[in-house]
Amino acid sequence: MEYYQLNIKTKLKAPIHFQKAPEVISKLISTALINSGYKSHNEKKPKNYVFSNLGKANEKGYFEKHGQIFFRTFKKEMVKKVYDSLMFYEDNIFKIENIGFKRVEYKPVKTIVTLNPVFVVLKSGIFWTFNKTGEMISLFDAIAKNLVRKYETSFDDKIEKKWFSEYVQVINNKPFTYYYKGVKFFGYKFYIHPKDDEISQKLAFTAIATGLGHKNSSVGGGYCKWQDMSGKWYY
Repeated sequence: MEYYQLNIKTKLKAPIHFQKAPEVISKLISTALINSGYKSHNEKKPKNYVFSNLGKANEKGYFEKHGQIFFRTFKKEMVKKVYDSLMFYEDNIFKIENIGFKRVEYKPVKTIVTLNPVFVVLKSGIFWTFNKTGEMISLFDAIAKNLVRKYETSFDDKIEKKWFSEYVQVINNKPFTYYYKGVKFFGYKFYIHPKDDEISQKLAFTAIATGLGHKNSSVGGGYCKWQDMSGKWYY
């Protein structure tokens, strides 16, 4: 297992609020894939990529002048298409300045911290929140099911569905809110210690490469930083 990551540095032509920036980034990535002719982007199956927000917002919640987007996926062809399409790209919001590339090989995962909120849509169609449900079993089951699907569609390999963490802390009491196509998304940030067994570690690495929870390609849901067993952090 290995994932590929782009570090996309851009000028911003107008201030963007952190709650609305992910939708704009999503459109940027989608445009890059469509322009590149990447046909799988239109298929009705997990997109299996995730991206960060633009960095650290100011005290009013806006990104100004410059931003930095991290993009991850298991798919080498996809990351190459995004790289080629965004090099020298410019529109009314972004002017891409530089794109860095790296390949990250699988290593056992010690810690995961989500930098973007984790969004989980339940069977009822609502987002999981403490106020709506507050019931952790349905949250863990939905996340585990989603990770299994991402793993199996990425590697064409079956894997057991299980909750992969021995310890999880929900960092915020009130949900973060992002906006996408006029709809509010409600989510939480997690601090996670994965279990040591092989299946749990594979699912943890899948969460890192493709995002934890739902809405990864639409708003970068569940984008993570993580720590390997040596204590090294990856962003």
